[in-house]
Amino acid sequence: MYRKLAFRNVRRQIGNYLIYFMTVALTISLIFAMNNLIFNEQLQTQAQSIGELALGLVFLSLFICIIVAFVLGYANAFMLRLRKREFGTYLTVGMKRQHIVKLFLFENSLLGIFAMLVGFFVGSLFYQGLMLLMTQLLDIPFEFSMFSLNGVLLTVGMVCGIFLFSSVTSSFYLNRVTIYELIHGEKKVEQGVKHPYIAMVTTGISFVAIITSFILFSQELEQLFLKVDSNPVMLVWMLVLLAVSLVTFHIGLAKSAMFILLSYKRFAQRGTNQFLLRQLSAMLSANAILLGVLSFLIVFAMIASNFSFLYKAIEEASLDKQFPFDIVANIDVEQEGSIPMEQAKETIESYVPIDWWKTYNGYTTNEQTFHKYTIWHGEKYADVDTYMKESDVNELLRALGKEPLNLRNQFAIFSDMPGIQGANFSNASFEHNGKTYTLGQVIESMPMFLWSYFVIVVPDEVVEGMEVSQMAVAIDLKEQPFDTKKLQEALSYTYKIEESNYFVQNSDFAIKEQRRLEAAAFSAIFIVGALYVAVVFILLAMAILALKILSNVRDDEKKYMLLNRLGVNSALQRATLGKQIFVFFTFPIIVPICLAFPIASIVDQFIHLVGFSAVLNMNVVSFAIVVVIVMVYFLYFAVTFALTKKYVVHE
Repeated sequence: MYRKLAFRNVRRQIGNYLIYFMTVALTISLIFAMNNLIFNEQLQTQAQSIGELALGLVFLSLFICIIVAFVLGYANAFMLRLRKREFGTYLTVGMKRQHIVKLFLFENSLLGIFAMLVGFFVGSLFYQGLMLLMTQLLDIPFEFSMFSLNGVLLTVGMVCGIFLFSSVTSSFYLNRVTIYELIHGEKKVEQGVKHPYIAMVTTGISFVAIITSFILFSQELEQLFLKVDSNPVMLVWMLVLLAVSLVTFHIGLAKSAMFILLSYKRFAQRGTNQFLLRQLSAMLSANAILLGVLSFLIVFAMIASNFSFLYKAIEEASLDKQFPFDIVANIDVEQEGSIPMEQAKETIESYVPIDWWKTYNGYTTNEQTFHKYTIWHGEKYADVDTYMKESDVNELLRALGKEPLNLRNQFAIFSDMPGIQGANFSNASFEHNGKTYTLGQVIESMPMFLWSYFVIVVPDEVVEGMEVSQMAVAIDLKEQPFDTKKLQEALSYTYKIEESNYFVQNSDFAIKEQRRLEAAAFSAIFIVGALYVAVVFILLAMAILALKILSNVRDDEKKYMLLNRLGVNSALQRATLGKQIFVFFTFPIIVPICLAFPIASIVDQFIHLVGFSAVLNMNVVSFAIVVVIVMVYFLYFAVTFALTKKYVVHE
């Protein structure tokens, strides 16, 4: 009997459950795709660091599941509210409470099983899409991937846990609610907005706080890169200020916006505006905190998406700057066990032919003549000035296809560190053998040929008598595949830390391709993880908005019935309902959309500070993110409006 009743209820309530089912299925599909990606053997074989990072993605999925479980529990509360008169009737006719709980849980199980099947089907498509994205990020060939048993089992376990949590919360409610609350729960007295002027002031203060958080974040970000004693904790506090301000801004605006519009009599008395504004006033005021939290989630989803797009571009540019050649080395000849250059050359040639080889030195006077003009000067820093010969630098520049220097009794300073931007070397000069050398140029984008904050390039004769501080080598290889991991291991050595029993593995040689693979694996995980969290947050935010509207559909039905009796035709009712849902739906996304370009500006500032300006146009990225959010939002809006219209609009 209960099974038949459950099947009948599911068929009858399919329209009401459409948003709920759609969100659950899409969320399961994303979890399914991510879990299979984590355990994909091809990725773990091609990029072994993927396996090391997989645990982090598992915890990320568990974190997402906890959030989804709470949201589905919230969604079940909406569904119970929508059907509480029905459950009250069951109790009135003599059905026992435990049977109602079993009935609801059986209905939920049917929906859960069907959502899981649909989610697995859609998730298989998402999985191939994620594999295509990952292989592109890792620069490895794409192959159609089969599902992982571990991924499937992990998904089933997570989904069962989600539904178990939401079912327990629903059962707890049904076991405690009274028949009177179920039958008469829809009868409520709507309270007007209290203290609207205080809410207006809160909105204004919060708006100023949002702007202030961006300004101060920008200033602190610049200080972090350009000053030694900057405190990165301030950046966290600015993010906290932004989060709190977003929530309080929406609370204040929700409780004051409609009050302000209602005060304009000419506008309020036009058509059904009075009715519409009062509807929105009640809805926005009752859900002010919820709308603020959703706006906060969307903003931080946008921030994560922006940085996920940015990270890969910066990583590639950084790799070219840090490793201008296929292999770069800084030989520590004093370190026990270090590999001599000739031995290293033989080792490299046993794996891959060498196309070009250049050894060069760094020199020092053990003084801080130039360091005193930079932020790297003081008690915290023991670094001394590092010099390179003009001929060595020009040979390296020609190998990279760059213009050589022509100093002519001058010196040049080059660095890839942002801190060099705050240095003023205009008064710097030195004498050598009776000649005075002045500053020729400061180059901030030069690849670093030595491990130093900055390097002073001088005519060759200047380094005569200086101490050799660094021995370096630059190597270009002939293009052909080779085992980068084994070559890196062959160029590594182990040494014992003084006065301890600990041994450390080290290598003076850095292989660009090996570093690229390691960095690409990390960035791929970061990008996919950030996009995963952002999409799930957006889906859950939209689902909450839609379910909130649907849970009040009975109240709206009664109010729109009054409009019908007052002679308002069905077309005007639809228009009024559309405006009501549109405003409620778009209320939490207006501020995030407006903040998209300030966020892009902060990201552009970050690009400039790390020395990778013009790597990526973040305004284009932000615009693309906004377009995607708006498209998905309007999809949910259209479905919600279509479902609500059936109940509310009267002919």
